[in-house]
This record gives sequence, C-alpha cells and structure tokens, in this order.
Amino acid sequence: MNVIRNKILQCLYNYSNNDEELINELEGVITEFGSRTFPVIFHVLTHLDLEEEEAERSWRDICQHRREMSSNLGHNVNLRTSICDYFCSIHKSLKNPKVVEIHIFEDTINTAKYDRLTGLYNRSYFDESLISEVARAKRYDTELSVLFLDIDDFKNVNDSYGHLAGDFVLKDVSQAIIDEIRSEDIACRYGGEEIVILLPETKKTTGLILAERIRELIEKLPLKFDGKNIPLTISGGLANFPIDSSDPTELIKYADQALFKAKAAGKNNIQAFSPNKRRYVRVDFSSEILIKEIRLDESTGIIPVHAKNLSLTGILFASTDPLPLGGKIQMQIPFDDFNATVLLLGTIVRIEFLGTSRYEIGVSFLEMGHTSKNEVSRYLLNKLGQQLK
Repeated sequence: MNVIRNKILQCLYNYSNNDEELINELEGVITEFGSRTFPVIFHVLTHLDLEEEEAERSWRDICQHRREMSSNLGHNVNLRTSICDYFCSIHKSLKNPKVVEIHIFEDTINTAKYDRLTGLYNRSYFDESLISEVARAKRYDTELSVLFLDIDDFKNVNDSYGHLAGDFVLKDVSQAIIDEIRSEDIACRYGGEEIVILLPETKKTTGLILAERIRELIEKLPLKFDGKNIPLTISGGLANFPIDSSDPTELIKYADQALFKAKAAGKNNIQAFSPNKRRYVRVDFSSEILIKEIRLDESTGIIPVHAKNLSLTGILFASTDPLPLGGKIQMQIPFDDFNATVLLLGTIVRIEFLGTSRYEIGVSFLEMGHTSKNEVSRYLLNKLGQQLK
C-alpha cells in the first residue's frame, strides 16, 4: 500500500493548483493499481477507513458531486471542498473536519510510525501490524512469516569507527533491506541494531530464501565511512504462522530464538525455528528419499539418499556428499506402506564423516503441514505398534 500512497501524495503535490489534472492523475493511479487504490485515496485525504466497494462508490459520487457543484456555482470547485461537503452533508462521515496542510499532516503521521534514523517502521507500528496481519491470515487461511535480523558485532563498529559510523551503517543496511523486500512487507527497527520484517502471505520456504538473499546482500554491501571500509554481516531467525504458532507474541519469540541459534552457530547465517526434537521417539526408516538444497541460484539438482531413521521432527540419512551444516533442503519422503509421499523442508543440524566418502546427516524439519504431519505420525505409530507386538 505504501507504493500507492506515495503515488497519490506525488499527484497531490504536483497538481495542487489544478484539480482537473489531479483527478486525471488519480484516475491513472486507479487504472494502474485497481480498486485497492480507492481506500488509500480517502485515507490520505480524509483519514477515513473505507472498504474498497464503499470507497469506489464514494469516489464516483464525489466526482459527480463536484461537477454538479461547479455547474451550480459557475466556477470549478476544489476537489477537497467537494469531498468535505460530501462527507459532511451527504455521507455524513466527518463530524468536525479540520483544515490542515497535507505535508504537515503527513509529517505528523510519519513521525508516529517511522524510525527517524533508518526510515524503517517503528516498534509500535510493527506491533499493531503484526496483530492485524495474523488476524487477516487466520481469516483468509494464508501463511505469514516473521524474520528477525540482527547486525553481527555491531558494538565493534561503534567502538572501532565511532557512533556516527554506526548510524551510517544502520541507515545503509536499512535502506538495502527496504529496497530488497516487497511493498507489502513491513520492515521495522525493533531496537538498537535489530530489524524485524513481517512477510504477509509468505511460506516458510519462501521466507528462508528471502532471508538468505538479504544475508548475502549485507555481506557484500560496500560500506565506507570517513574513507574506511566497514565489513559487515547479519544473522537472522524465521518463524511462520501457522506452522510454528498462531499467536503474534509467540511468533516474535520463536523468531528471536531462531536468531539466537544463528548467532550460536557462528553468525552470518539464517536459522528457522523448529521444536525441540529430543522430545520425540525415533524409529528405523530404511528408504530412499530425494533431497534438494535450497540455494539462491536454485541450480542444485535432486539427489537420492538413503534414510536411516525418522521422528516427528527430523530424519537421519546417509549421503556421499558433505552437505553444509545449517543448510536448508527440501525432502521428498515416500511411505510405501500407505502409498503416500510427503514433501518437507528441513535444516541440516548434524554431519558425521563415516569414511570412504560417506556422511551421516541429521535434519530437523522446519515446515510440516497438517497432512504431512498426519502421514509421518501414522508411520511412526505403525512402527511403534509393530515393535510392541
């Protein structure tokens, strides 16, 4: 919505003295972005929150109302005047309208929701948005992901280069992240050098790919202050609704826990939240599974490996390739007993060299839908039942 809002504001600034051109330009924005433009127009001009259908109807009525007022008065009526008259006399949504310069109003709004240093949203706005987006995801049965980022060893930047350099780094890193994410994503300065990104309608796999792209972007970011190069890396943790939690507070907590794991693993990496697998029983699972590394270049192929055991939260398999610790993989796991195959996402948490180009690799599941979880549970229960006979 920020892209639409900015385009509308630009129209208002460019055509403040020519309402005919202003309306034509606003119609162009409507043509470009469709019916979702109408509520934004009214929120910018009146701060009223209208549903799309009501906003579209009101816009058409106001344009007609302006033409009639202009005809009756014998001169062109200002768009804002016709809007005010419409909502005060016809629609009656404005009880006590107040005239204020729009740039002053926008500055006030921006101060309320943006972090002044970085240009990111502030903590308060993010907290409200998270609650709202979780509610929307529940209503429309979609997913969302929360990515918690933290600049590695930021204290060293302040200590080595000074606090002005630290501010410079924060601004440049924040702008790089803003440029990388979608317009509907919400990036916030959560505190100090912590940045949290809300990713609506984003699966866990997609969130991890974006997180890895941001991590690589920051690692390669050319940062120079006062003639000195400042090398920098970033670590991140990801949690997903509804896979990890349906509670907004828990999503932040779990993303933060995943970030802690990334820091403990050596920094400059991304981890996704996963439950403690030690609570779950493992059973033998001798089967060929297909795996594929999740990488930015997406050039890796599908390779077969031989599974050894399985639990509700992870799998162990043997491989001739030493896959990277902390790497993300997709796994196609067949359950021949039930004529079913599930596709799961996991992170590599253990690698053991067995000799002669053979490795034992432990994977923790990251993303497990209801159907996949049922299939894995059914296999485990069946095997445990056989062992008890």
